[in-house]
Amino acid sequence: MSEKLKIGNKRAMFAVVFAMVTGSLLSLGNIPLAVSQPVTIPVTKIAGDIPMDAAAPIWETVPGVIVPLSGQTITTPMHPNISVKTVMVKMATNGRDIGVWANWGDQTLNETVIGPQDFRDQMAVQFPVQTSGAPPFQCMGQSGGTVNIWRWNAEWQKDLGTGVAGMWDVDQQYPSLAWDYYYEEPAGGVTYMDRNGRSSGPFNEGIWSGNILSDPNLRKSSVEDLNANGFSTLTTQTNQNVLGNGLWEPYGALKGGCCNGPTWRVVMKRTLKTGDKNDVQFLSGMTVPVAFAVWDGSNVERNGMKGISTWFSAKMPDNL
Repeated sequence: MSEKLKIGNKRAMFAVVFAMVTGSLLSLGNIPLAVSQPVTIPVTKIAGDIPMDAAAPIWETVPGVIVPLSGQTITTPMHPNISVKTVMVKMATNGRDIGVWANWGDQTLNETVIGPQDFRDQMAVQFPVQTSGAPPFQCMGQSGGTVNIWRWNAEWQKDLGTGVAGMWDVDQQYPSLAWDYYYEEPAGGVTYMDRNGRSSGPFNEGIWSGNILSDPNLRKSSVEDLNANGFSTLTTQTNQNVLGNGLWEPYGALKGGCCNGPTWRVVMKRTLKTGDKNDVQFLSGMTVPVAFAVWDGSNVERNGMKGISTWFSAKMPDNL
């Protein structure tokens, strides 16, 4: 046997042993090993309402799966050097609603895009609208293969906060800002604390065009309910029926969570069935393809510049 062949055999044996040891360690910690092969995420049946707080004790009883992420390098804009490499995911149902729980490490809080240098933290869950047959392309679906995307973002979460008045705006980001005149101001102008006159007039094209990014009244929560059937086709749904809640934890570790140090923890929730043909519908005992994406604003990740997963399988419990 040649020396090169001997070295090759040793390397192959080392790779096998390393994989076995890694899998054993993760199994001891009750964390399934997520690889390129399809991995099943069990949708655990729980009693009572699905809590919107990711730190609620009931989530500690739901098994989690560590989902690996890689940089989106299929189409522009792309970002191969993502900072969030994994996200921990849990799923639960009470027979009426389904909840998706997510937890990942993030060293910085990024919750505004007011400044041109700012980008927000985000997390998305994707399902095919048609759950039978092979799933569509994992990156935004394809023609004839529409996907339903639930996208949580930290900026909308901030807009729900106390003192934001519906939407974090330029004058809050830059308190010393001064202005001369806004065309939509009522007679006599507006005071610093009265921002309504500057946000609802006919010169606010975003609101008048029905843009959910401009009008917080169109939002139901910090999650946007969307559809796509290929690159550059992302569309906001008319009916927003997904609830969401996220909290950035700067200290310690979340019990039952993914990691130590600063983390995001997010919960998204929706009824199992809706009357919207553009929504994924969840049935008893079915298996639903599901994929995930995470953006780290501090790493200038936005739009297609994100960490993405492959398709996983979410297994609904029987007899709901």
